[in-house]
Amino acid sequence: MSQQETSVETKTRIILDEANLTFAEISVRKDKAGERTVDGSVWDDGKMDGEFDDEDFQKILDLQLEAARICDAHPELEEKTDTLFQSVTPENADDIFKQVMENEGIKNLARISVIIFMFRFPTVQSFVNKGHPLVLATDEYMLENSTAQNWHDYNHISQEMDWTV
Repeated sequence: MSQQETSVETKTRIILDEANLTFAEISVRKDKAGERTVDGSVWDDGKMDGEFDDEDFQKILDLQLEAARICDAHPELEEKTDTLFQSVTPENADDIFKQVMENEGIKNLARISVIIFMFRFPTVQSFVNKGHPLVLATDEYMLENSTAQNWHDYNHISQEMDWTV
C-alpha cells in the first residue's frame, strides 16, 4: 500500500485503538473522576522534552482533560472500543467505521488522540526517529506498524476527518 492510501480497516483500527488506549492513560492521572483538572495530567514538560513543541504543551493538557472527562462520563466505551477493535476485518471495516463515526464519545476520544499524536509527531521523520514512546510492549498492532506508513495513516485520518492541529 502506498503512503497515499489508508484503508478503511486501518483507519477503523487506529481510531478504536486510540479511543481505547485513552482509558489506560486516564487511569494514571493524578486527579480523579469528577475532580478533573488540567494539572491532573502525568505529563511533565521536563520529562517529555523533545516530545512536542513547548507552545503545544498547554493544548495537549487541555485535550487530555477533555478526554478524561469523556471517559468518566462514558466508561462503557472502554469495553465497546475493545470489542469493536477485536471484530474488525477487511470485510466488515466499512460497517464498523460507520458505527464508530455515529458514536460521539468514541469519535471524540479518537479525535483527541490523533491530534495529540500529530502534536507529538508533526512530521514523518519525527515519528520514524522516535518511534511511538507511549506504545505498550503488548500492543502488537502499534509495534508492528511504527513505520513511516503508520505516521501517514494518522496524518490521513487527521486530514480526512478535519482533525487538524
